[in-house]
Amino acid sequence: MTRKTRLLFVIENSAYGGGEKVFSTLIRGLPAGDFEIFCAALPRGRFYEENKARCLFLPLDLTSRVSPRAIGRLAALMREYKIDLAHSQGSRADFYCALAAARAGVPAVATVAMPVDGFDVGFLRKKVYSLFYSFAERRLAGVITVSESLRRTLVAGHGVAEEKLFLVPNPVDAAEFNPESFDAAPMVEKYSLRGRFVLGALGRLEWQKGYPVLLEALARLLAVEPELRKKLVCLIGGSGSMEAELKLAARKAGLSGNVIFCGEVASPKDFLSAVDIFVMPSLLEGQPLALLEAMAMAKPVIASDIPGISDSAESGKEALLVPPGEPEAFVSAVRSLLASPELGRELGRNGRARASGYKPEDFLKAHADIYRRLAGRAGD
Repeated sequence: MTRKTRLLFVIENSAYGGGEKVFSTLIRGLPAGDFEIFCAALPRGRFYEENKARCLFLPLDLTSRVSPRAIGRLAALMREYKIDLAHSQGSRADFYCALAAARAGVPAVATVAMPVDGFDVGFLRKKVYSLFYSFAERRLAGVITVSESLRRTLVAGHGVAEEKLFLVPNPVDAAEFNPESFDAAPMVEKYSLRGRFVLGALGRLEWQKGYPVLLEALARLLAVEPELRKKLVCLIGGSGSMEAELKLAARKAGLSGNVIFCGEVASPKDFLSAVDIFVMPSLLEGQPLALLEAMAMAKPVIASDIPGISDSAESGKEALLVPPGEPEAFVSAVRSLLASPELGRELGRNGRARASGYKPEDFLKAHADIYRRLAGRAGD
């Protein structure tokens, strides 16, 4: 009988974002008969609660910037549990995992959904991060990325060898995110949305998401369409380092009655059920899961025209894509959809059709094949 492949996931998981959600999908969906799954992460929080029954957690704190002790502990865990392959996500986890795997003699693969050169840090710190990450990249057996534009960036800008790269787009379950089978009533009641027109943004409250642009756009929209002040509301779902700053900015812009910060969203489907238009003013993306989920729910989308988003939605067909960082462009797009509900319905139909192509079963099979290949068990 063939032994199961021992697979170790490595992630910081101090918060819950797209990386944690993707790893949860893998932990829940990989065939149990083929893989024995371990996870080196913090044994607390939403990610832990979702997956503790499906894999063995090996407690590991990766929240420190550089910790030789953590690298040594991770290498020791790989040896102790006879890990065949380690898979990390997040720049810090990738750095620790690559070095620990090299020390333990274990192949490692990383998912890169956001390269370090996109971090909002000072010049010197970014240089240090880039140096550390390039050091780790050279020790990886493979790199998984989520979009064609990001694949090109890793080849041209990071020097990652083509043969080490695997393109696996993020998945969305079109059966789960089904516009025909949801109930918006709980969200409508919770946030008093009855009779209001609802914009919705979903994602971490970090600089990459461009939320200051969204707030400025809302202020300008209400200035030119004052009759919307009592009707329009924007839900912003997520948490992050900019939360206090964004709340203050909304108050100063006179948006207290039109913007609701919902905090971390446990159920994106429930959140999206109450939204009339999904907005994503991001400045930098890999391939955002929230975008795919909104498209699967047949929501009309207004988003920034940047790589990662434009890889997944064509402007004028599945979304209205506008130049990043330009609030007036967002205002014009919102007004277009307010004036033409049929355009919104068409974008929604096309978006759902495209999102339905990002099948979870394809995502899981692609990862299983990569794991077997890199662990040297492709013929098993």
